[in-house]
Amino acid sequence: MKKTPIILLAAVCGTAMLFAGACGDKTPSPAPGGPCFDIAGSLQELYGEGGYPQAVLVAKTSVIQDDPAAVAAMISYMDGAEDYLASADPAAVVSGLSGCYADGLTPSLNAKNLTKEVIANCSVKFTAAKDAKETVDAFLQKLIAVDASFTSAADEAFYYEGGAEAGTIAGSYAVYAPDGAPALALSYAVSQTEGDVFDYHVVAANTIAAQVTGEAPKADFCVLPVNAAAKLLGKGTNYKMLGVVTNGNMYFIRSHNDLGNITKEHLSDLKGMTVGVVQLNNVPGLTLQAVLQEAGVAYQIVDSNAAPSADKVNLVAFADASTVGPAAGCDYYLCPEPAATAKVTAFKAQQSK
Repeated sequence: MKKTPIILLAAVCGTAMLFAGACGDKTPSPAPGGPCFDIAGSLQELYGEGGYPQAVLVAKTSVIQDDPAAVAAMISYMDGAEDYLASADPAAVVSGLSGCYADGLTPSLNAKNLTKEVIANCSVKFTAAKDAKETVDAFLQKLIAVDASFTSAADEAFYYEGGAEAGTIAGSYAVYAPDGAPALALSYAVSQTEGDVFDYHVVAANTIAAQVTGEAPKADFCVLPVNAAAKLLGKGTNYKMLGVVTNGNMYFIRSHNDLGNITKEHLSDLKGMTVGVVQLNNVPGLTLQAVLQEAGVAYQIVDSNAAPSADKVNLVAFADASTVGPAAGCDYYLCPEPAATAKVTAFKAQQSK
């Protein structure tokens, strides 16, 4: 029998309702059951505990040993990022990072989509490794329970236990971060650094692992997704984790105005729904699956081998945010900032015409 395309299946399976939800305050509401594209909750709130440790900062063990003042300076910069971003002009943040992007890379953060709201939604907050160890270990165990192939537990040696050691920095160092929310964690450091001590690089997310692997890795300091950091560097031999820098930036978008917000208390109401997940096989998707598992809510991955089910949450993989939109066929989408707000804003602008 010829199989119905997955996107078409996703479009027709969302017949259940959560509870009444409005499409937005500033545009006319569509008729019941009509299209809507609005923020409907966050993965961070579902996870709880102040969000999940999404990205971490690591440093070469050789730098830690040979130049503790450089490590102390980088920790200080990361620790100051939250307060800096809370008061900074978004345009100044964009301008400051503009010289850091790899050649040919189109930044996901730009003057049109980076607002104070988006900056807050990116959850930049530094927590030192010695204070974040238990949280990171617990999170990694949850991811392992979902799929052990995407990460591993970290050894004690992975966590930097040292404190600040102010002094004269002896060398110059390359600092890398992937494009998107993790790049915001560098913004305060970029604004404060003078001279040639730190050289900042923002690269495509799918190339960040290459900066800390191989015989001569380029990064002296690097921001990495926590699952990749643990899997690649978790022995603590070549790099150690200095701290957590972001605590989740994934937001749900609803596609119909009769769908309500996604909350921890109403997760079971997602059964029969399709949820399009950007990076289903990475931290965002694994975290959502861990949340569903913990709540005892059945789910499945909808692919060529599985059609949507009325008694499970149906997760559909989206490689990136570019294909997320009102016509993509799912009831909800799990999308990162800044793309989530940008897509909602574009939809509302179109509806108001």
